[in-house]
Amino acid sequence: TGCNLSCIFCSVDEGRASRTRKTDFIVDPDYMIENLRKIVKYKGSGIEIHLDAQGEPTLYPYLERLVEELRRIKEIKIISMQTNGTLLDDERISCLEKYVTRINLSLNTLDEKLAKRLHGRYSLKSVLDAAEMIANSKMDLLIAPVWLPGYNDKDIPRIIEFALDIGAGKKFPPLGIQKYIRYRFGRKIAKTMSFNEFYSKLSELEKEYGIKLILSPEDFGMTRRPKLPTPFKVGEILKAKIVADGRMLGEKICVKKDRSIAVLTNRRIGEFVEFKVVRVKDGIIVAVEKK
Repeated sequence: TGCNLSCIFCSVDEGRASRTRKTDFIVDPDYMIENLRKIVKYKGSGIEIHLDAQGEPTLYPYLERLVEELRRIKEIKIISMQTNGTLLDDERISCLEKYVTRINLSLNTLDEKLAKRLHGRYSLKSVLDAAEMIANSKMDLLIAPVWLPGYNDKDIPRIIEFALDIGAGKKFPPLGIQKYIRYRFGRKIAKTMSFNEFYSKLSELEKEYGIKLILSPEDFGMTRRPKLPTPFKVGEILKAKIVADGRMLGEKICVKKDRSIAVLTNRRIGEFVEFKVVRVKDGIIVAVEKK
């Protein structure tokens, strides 16, 4: 799904201000659940399912049905979800808390004017209200700001204090502060921090507030599991039919060996294209047309 915001630092150039996105996809919930059952069976028990998107997950029209069905899968222990919080209210939070374990809430400033500068149309008050409702629900709350040098430097300590004041982090860490990274297709702001500087600043804040801010997989109970095999290899030459436009301009979707492949080509839907696989990492298959 897409996004209802157009953040000036968006890593995937989502929202109405996008210059690269062409298509939004709404995945059929039955298809998603069917394939998730196969994946968790392969991975084993004690699984965390994290719901995220190249956009805002709460825009997904079948979200409540999806989390209800996920909770029925015995191998799934934790269901977590990323959200900007703008579409959450008391009714929706009451529904989600029946199934969702943790909400990771994007909150980047406590200043109304800066919030509008960062996100466009944005109600800071409604997001803060949602944060308190989540903290008081059965769900855990992790507040996840992106540290944007030159924008919200003074806000980061205030966000830490807000998270601690409302009781975020009942079981999991209360905060997951993220470093702003300039991605190839993302929107870019002028300043960045090195990782050394970022972790140094987090270390100082850890000492000041007495909480852990430099997080590791162990803080979330993560363990290594075997990767799902991919049926393709980098450099492999294949031919397949184009079935849909891709998410980005100049991209089409092909299907081969029961997997979708994002192919960089200007050919039309319905045509066949010969392509070279250039990426298989994390199950994301990308290819370029063979000239």
